[in-house]
Amino acid sequence: MNPLWNWKTALNSGLYRGIPFAIATWRAGLSEAAAGAATQFLLFACLAGLTGALAQRLRFHAPRWRAALILMVCVPVSVHLIEWGAHEALSPGVRRAGIFVSWAQSALSMGTQWWLMRRGLFLAGEGGQPYWRDFLLLPAAVRQLWIRSGQR
Repeated sequence: MNPLWNWKTALNSGLYRGIPFAIATWRAGLSEAAAGAATQFLLFACLAGLTGALAQRLRFHAPRWRAALILMVCVPVSVHLIEWGAHEALSPGVRRAGIFVSWAQSALSMGTQWWLMRRGLFLAGEGGQPYWRDFLLLPAAVRQLWIRSGQR
């Protein structure tokens, strides 16, 4: 049985979400950028654990277009409505540029995550491997993607 929460995607997302958000909101000042980055880390560590588990469950779903639609459209829309609400509650209007950057990141991230999980990387629980091994296998997977994209 697949888990209901994927700790690997939670950690990955929490770590790489904060920096682009801080850069996008830098004009609001250092304290606002730091608060936005911290909010992004915590929010996306939680949300990505759930959406990562969904991607893991759907990695071999047929038809593939339906899984892609769910993961690359429905999930980002849902997640970013939650994100919008959280940031509007904490700092109305100031962080909107960061939310746009975050939405674009999500669409790309979910597609990449889904593709990697189809190759056995970043699975949590049954069928998973140690986290460090996922990173060791990542360059070969990226190389494979690069080669495949050049063939089209």
